[in-house]
Formats: sequence, structure tokens, C-alpha cells
Amino acid sequence: MFEKDLLNSERFIRAFEESGSVGESRGMIPLHLDGLNLYSKTHSYGEYIFDWAWANAYEQYGIPYYPKLVSMIPFTPATHSHLKSSPSLQEIETTLLPRHSSCHFLFITPEEIPHLKEAGYLIRESFQYHFFNEDYSRFEDFLLALKGRKAKTIRQERSFPDLKIERLTGDKLSIDLSHEMYDFYLQTLERKGAIPYLTKNFFERLFTDFSENCLYVRASKNESPIAGALFYYDADRLFGRYWGASQEIRHLHFELCYYQGIEFCIEKKMKRFEAGAQGEHKIARGFRPVRTYSAHRIKEPAFERAIRDFIEKEKSEVSEAISYLNGFLPFKDLG
Repeated sequence: MFEKDLLNSERFIRAFEESGSVGESRGMIPLHLDGLNLYSKTHSYGEYIFDWAWANAYEQYGIPYYPKLVSMIPFTPATHSHLKSSPSLQEIETTLLPRHSSCHFLFITPEEIPHLKEAGYLIRESFQYHFFNEDYSRFEDFLLALKGRKAKTIRQERSFPDLKIERLTGDKLSIDLSHEMYDFYLQTLERKGAIPYLTKNFFERLFTDFSENCLYVRASKNESPIAGALFYYDADRLFGRYWGASQEIRHLHFELCYYQGIEFCIEKKMKRFEAGAQGEHKIARGFRPVRTYSAHRIKEPAFERAIRDFIEKEKSEVSEAISYLNGFLPFKDLG
């Protein structure tokens, strides 16, 4: 079944919990209210809005920062609507916040900002890199919108004569392919020294229960898989999520994680491809810096003042970074 709004699908959220990727043993206890995806967390992993410095400051003063409340799509840094009803904020304030240091809404929509500010939340700004489909008919149309030298570089980066590259979705996905991608996921995390929160069963569910919302791009050499990239998508957006490779091949990461995603968006007439935060190399490949927002209710007054000052300073830094990065966009009409 195709989910037109994947990130607001209760079925999608349940997949994280029922697969064991989210739960008490993972330091992430579901506390859902009125359709609000809320978790009591004992750490800050998997959030993509970083507050480790805040947690360290609490620790230095002997005040517990964990557990904290977080509203989010687990391990998915994508803007989505959180507030289905205003009573959720009231219930957080009266019943849940007294047992937690703070409450954090990650990747909120601009429309939610006034409601959260009125409820005493600090609004923090960050940015990601997004590709916008300007009604391109084919990948070559996208290249024609770029400066000649940039387009030439991308064409060169896409040359893999010894590899077979496939885009698989829907009934082309299988349990065996989910295991293949899970192995690539583990390889990447092992190299980074990161924690594999997503379970094998979660990947199995994605490739079966959500096959119409998942894109798996795989590269193989001599009929053997050597790399894979996993994406989610709904009616309007493609979300880049995980990648891994068993061999180091120059530019293969760009091909599987960026160019294949762009091509898929153009083919499916999707409006946006969200490739996540970090990685200034995305700029030269057609991704624009886009402001994102989060909201934070800090219960301790002294820390609330310090974090408010930090957030205001950070907003200026984000604006400066976006302005600077926009100067390197590769499009002809942007100079």
C-alpha cells in the first residue's frame, strides 16, 4: 500500500517500534499523545539536531538532562507536521514535562512555529541540502540548467562501465534484498564507529510492507552486489537515508546517493529530494541549502536563558552559512 504522506503514517511509526528499533531497551520509550509521536529518551542519538553540548553542561552542574521528551520520526531528519491538536502541548506541560528535563520538537513546519513559541518553546534553526525538481523532463534537462563546467563534471562522475546500477522499488524488492541493504548499513556504521539502532527486521518490513514507498539503488559487479543506497518517498518528496559499499569506487557514493535520486525524482515528477544535513559537496551537485526548524522547551530557568542566547547566536551563523553556500550553487541563472 502506497502511503501518500509517509512521515505522518501511523503504520510507518509502528514499524520502528514493532521491529525493536525503538523501545525501552534502545533508550527510547514511546509516549504518543493524540497522534503526536513523542518519546522519552535517555540519550541524543538518531536525532540530527545536536544537543550534546547542552547535555554536557547539565552534567557539569550535576543536573540530569536525561530523560528528555522528543517529538520526532525515529532516525529520520525530515520536516513534518507534529501537532494534530493543541491539547497535546497542554498534556505535555502538565503530565510529562515534570518527569523530564525538557521537550524537543524536531524538524517542525514553519506553520507550527507560532503555536510552539506561544507555549514557551525556543525556536532553533539549522539547514539541510535539498534538490528541487524544476519540472525537468529528464536528467539531461537538469544538467542543461547548470554551468557547463559543472555539468561536464557530473557527466564524468556518472561513468561506471564495469558496473550494473539498478533502481528497485515495489514488487522488485524482496526479503533477500532487505538483508543485502542491511549488511551495507552495518558496514557503514562499523566504519564510522556508530551504533546500529535499526534492526534487520525493520529493513525486512520496509522492503515488504512499505515496498511502494522505498527505493533501493544497488550497484553490482560481475553479478555480485558491491554497494546499495536506501531511500523513502511519498507523493511529493524523496528522502535519502542509508548507504553502504563493500568496495571503494570513486564517485560511486555520488551516483547511488545523489544522481540516482535526482533521476528518480524527475522520472516520478516529485518536487523535492531531501538529502539531509552535512556535506558541502552536495552544493556542486545541485542541492540547495534549506533552513529547517526545531522547538525546545527547557524547564530549568538558568539553562533556558543560556540556551536561548546560544540559539540566537546560532541563527546568525546559520544565515551566514546559507548565504555563503548559495554563492557556490552551480546553476546558470544564479551566477
